[in-house]
Amino acid sequence: MNWWIKLGCILTGWSSTVLAQCSEASRSHLSKYTSALLILILIWGVTGFCFAQRYIGLPWWGCVMISLFFITIVIMIERQIILTIGKSFSMLLFRAAIAFVMAIIGSTIFDQTLFGKDIDKQMANTIEVQVEDLTKKRVHVIDDKIASLRLEIDSLDQVNSMLQADVNAHPFIIQKSVTNTTSKVITPEGEIKTFNTPSVTTNQVANPKQFVIEANNKRLIELRKDENKWSEKKQTVEEDVRQECKASVGFLEELEAMWDIITTRKLAGAFYLIFFTFLMSLELFVVVSKLVDKECDYEVAIKGAQRVRIAQFGNAYSRVSA
Repeated sequence: MNWWIKLGCILTGWSSTVLAQCSEASRSHLSKYTSALLILILIWGVTGFCFAQRYIGLPWWGCVMISLFFITIVIMIERQIILTIGKSFSMLLFRAAIAFVMAIIGSTIFDQTLFGKDIDKQMANTIEVQVEDLTKKRVHVIDDKIASLRLEIDSLDQVNSMLQADVNAHPFIIQKSVTNTTSKVITPEGEIKTFNTPSVTTNQVANPKQFVIEANNKRLIELRKDENKWSEKKQTVEEDVRQECKASVGFLEELEAMWDIITTRKLAGAFYLIFFTFLMSLELFVVVSKLVDKECDYEVAIKGAQRVRIAQFGNAYSRVSA
C-alpha cells in the first residue's frame, strides 16, 4: 500500500485493513475523496491563516494554529459524508446547506484579502467621517473640562485677591493667651484656700490667611498644569482620533466596505460570484461524487461485515435467552 493510499485512509477515515482486500475501484474512490479533501484543506488552510493575520492580529504561529483549526473542521465535516454507507439524501442535503454557508464565508474572507487595497481606500472615506464625528464630541468634552478648570482658577484668584488685601492691610494680628496661676493661702483660722490668678499674654503673629494664600497658590499651579495639558490635547485630538479609528478597524466594518465595493462595481461583483461558485463547487465535490458514483466494494465489504456482526450478536443473544 503506497503513501497516497495511506494518506487517503488517514484523511477520510477509511480502514486500510478492509481496503487491502478490495479491488482497484475502491482505491480509485479513495483517491477521488482524498484529492477533494486536499483541495479543501489547502483553501481553508489559507483562509484561516489570512483571517487570523488580518483580523485577529496573531503572530505567524497563532495563524498556523487557526489554520489547522479550520482544516480540522473541514476534514470532520467531509467525513460525515465519506463515512456514510449508502446514499443518505437527508445527509447530502444538510451537507449542501453547510457547503453554501462555507462558500459564503470562504469567498468573503478570500475577497477581503484580495480586495485589501480597495477596501483600504473605501475605509479611508469611512474613517474620515468617523474622525469628524468623534473629533467634535472629543473637542466638546475637552472644552467643558477646560471651562471647568478656568472657572475654578478664576474663583481661587478672586479668593486670593481678597485674602491678599486683608494680609496687606493686617500683616500681623494680636494673639492673646490666658494663663492661670494657682496659689494656696492659709487663713488665720487655719484653713487652706486655693486662689487662681489669671494672667493675659499678648503676642503679635503673622496673619494666618497668608498660609491659606500659599495653599491656594499650590492648587492654582496644579490647575494651570491641567489646563495646559488639556489645551495641548485639544491641538492633537483630531490626529489621535484618526489613529484610533485606523487601529480599531474590524471585520464587520471591512465587510460593509467590501459589500459597497461588490454592489457598486460590476467587475468586483462578477469576480465575487465567480469565486463563490468555484468554492461552492469544491465544497460539493464529495457530495456529488457520493451521490453519482455507484457503490464500491469497500462499502459492500463494510455492509457485509456489519450484517455478519449483527447475525453473530443475534445468535449469541438467542442462546443466552434460551
